[in-house]
Amino acid sequence: MQRQVKVFAPAKINWALTIQRRRPDGFHDIHTIFQALEWGDDLVCVATEKDECVITCNDPSVPTGPNNLIARMWMRLRQAHPGRVGGMNVELVKRIPAGAGLGGGSSDATAALVAMQHLYDLRLGQAELEAHAAAIGSDCPFFLRGGTVLASGRGEIMRPIPNNLGPVWVVVVWPGFASPTAEAYGLVKPEHWQDETAVLATARALELGNMKLLQTTMKNIFSDLVVLKNLKYKKVVSEFENAGICFPRLSGSGSAMYGLARDGNHAMEASRHLGEIFPVAVAASLREKGAEVVAG
Repeated sequence: MQRQVKVFAPAKINWALTIQRRRPDGFHDIHTIFQALEWGDDLVCVATEKDECVITCNDPSVPTGPNNLIARMWMRLRQAHPGRVGGMNVELVKRIPAGAGLGGGSSDATAALVAMQHLYDLRLGQAELEAHAAAIGSDCPFFLRGGTVLASGRGEIMRPIPNNLGPVWVVVVWPGFASPTAEAYGLVKPEHWQDETAVLATARALELGNMKLLQTTMKNIFSDLVVLKNLKYKKVVSEFENAGICFPRLSGSGSAMYGLARDGNHAMEASRHLGEIFPVAVAASLREKGAEVVAG
């Protein structure tokens, strides 16, 4: 049994996002395309004899108690596999801002799931792993898969799609404030509902590797509802344009935005410049995997 593992928890962006309807349970059915990035958080997880999950984090603003999604994932597996899951200490190195639409909390919880699979030699199949992930968050199963995924329902119905863009670099900026998910979805009215047509067009552009087509189809309903109506985003868009970063878009319901760079050097240069203006600005390439053990 491995007693310590280090797991990488990737961030994600959304190439496109539309809302189809409001569900009877109060949530929304969506159509979106998730994309994993080669940038994210790290978790160092250590098995212990104590019957508890202890989380420490470099970011003091991150709650580390029982409501943390990592702790909730540990509790779920402990209850599902009594006697097989012991205690765990987690050192969380947080880089993905909370409330940014980058999936940080969900990715961390999924990384913890991957860690427990190794620490406790659970040997769970993919279907069971994804069921545990989905119970914690609708987008958690994506972080088991990574890559480029077409998703619907609440985000848990997934189908991998080809991404033939080749090497692509994005620049991600967090402007220093959160965009509460419930608040953003509260802006969605029936007149904003759409079927999957726009998102399928984006999927087609990715499959063809057609960057020009991609830029004309990358629709995120929240870019219309949030960005255009919130002056705080105006500076982000302006600074992206000044740095030569194309087609800035929200990730998820925000508040992080991303745009397309010409290449890796341009992305690095732009992220350095934007990092002097905003709390977080990073250059990242696209990732084909999800959460992954990198040591231990």
